[in-house]
Amino acid sequence: MLTQSIRAVGNLFLCQSCSLCDRATPQVLCPSCWQQLQQGTLEHPASPTRDALPVLAWGRYQGVLKQAITALKYHNHPQLAGPLGRALGQRWQQSPLPTRRSPSVMPIPMHAKKQKERGFNQAELLAQAFCQQTGLKLIKNGLIRTVPTVPQFGLDRQARQQNLAGAFTIGRGRPHCQCQPPVLLVDDIYTTGTTVAMAAKELRRHGISVCGVVVIAKATLEKGLTPTHSPRDQSEDRLSAVAQSTSTKSRYVQHG
Repeated sequence: MLTQSIRAVGNLFLCQSCSLCDRATPQVLCPSCWQQLQQGTLEHPASPTRDALPVLAWGRYQGVLKQAITALKYHNHPQLAGPLGRALGQRWQQSPLPTRRSPSVMPIPMHAKKQKERGFNQAELLAQAFCQQTGLKLIKNGLIRTVPTVPQFGLDRQARQQNLAGAFTIGRGRPHCQCQPPVLLVDDIYTTGTTVAMAAKELRRHGISVCGVVVIAKATLEKGLTPTHSPRDQSEDRLSAVAQSTSTKSRYVQHG
């Protein structure tokens, strides 16, 4: 009896708080939140795009998955990248994008200043967990973001491309010859695809093949929004407003 009580107390101290609901759990996410996350997964994760860059997405950018990505990026919960990246890896193992050779994995880079402010690049953390699950090779510094681009909110497709023009350059970790395996890009959210398209363009300009992109969530434009007003852009715009006004912060939290 005493042994059971000691074990129960020990288990209590080993538990942490769920990153989304604060329930005590030995994992990053409690079973309830994880079950809700899985309800938002896509039945057909792979889809073609108008830029001919295949996309594999784990879920929809809405509901609990949207909350999880927001917590990961803006509420300092980098530990969420572990279970999300592994789940994305499992989806890849079940339904990989068609490639002639096993690809290397390259995360979409973040500008050094922004990464210093946040403390991490969520795409890189997701890619690490993805590679741990799949066994694919991770190339951390294959791309570098040299331009601190402005948020894409309110920009049309042409303006987005202009905003990202010259934003990426080849890094020291890039493949050194054209006979290397194709690159699979990793990011957190796919909206219009402009970012991954510009990254792929830079890689291909150096003779590096890009076979597709994998993301945790694919955004579906809300009713009444044009393609230039994606959920991702709105989140970034809200974040800027939060930093400027406490009252604005309160308002967005209520509607978040």
